[in-house]
Amino acid sequence: MDKTKVTSVLAATILFAGCTQTGDTPAPVTTGPMDANSVTVFTLALLPNSVTGCIMGDSSMNRPVTLTVSNDKAVLLTDGGIHYSLDRVRPNVYAGGNYIKIGADLSGRPKRLTVSSNDLACNWAATAA
Repeated sequence: MDKTKVTSVLAATILFAGCTQTGDTPAPVTTGPMDANSVTVFTLALLPNSVTGCIMGDSSMNRPVTLTVSNDKAVLLTDGGIHYSLDRVRPNVYAGGNYIKIGADLSGRPKRLTVSSNDLACNWAATAA
């Protein structure tokens, strides 16, 4: 397989295999008022700045995912039952991931979710009201 295909397969596999926070993810922020508990559903779409091979992982990525915020923590849940814990990095902004970077910005409208491979070759994004 060429590098592009390997990256896209790896991205999809890691997203649905589970991720944990690593040292290069921003430290959790616990100061200030707590964020409101919420549930938001996003449907990711492959971004045009992704390499061609990322389309191979797109079928796993473009299903609805649910982001649940509770007690200043966020959990991203896929329709397959895989969940990712995200830490609060600013008020209403959450991040996490290891091989896949996940960011959720609930501070404005529309709410935004991004998922990227570590090398930024594959990028997905979604918005919700």
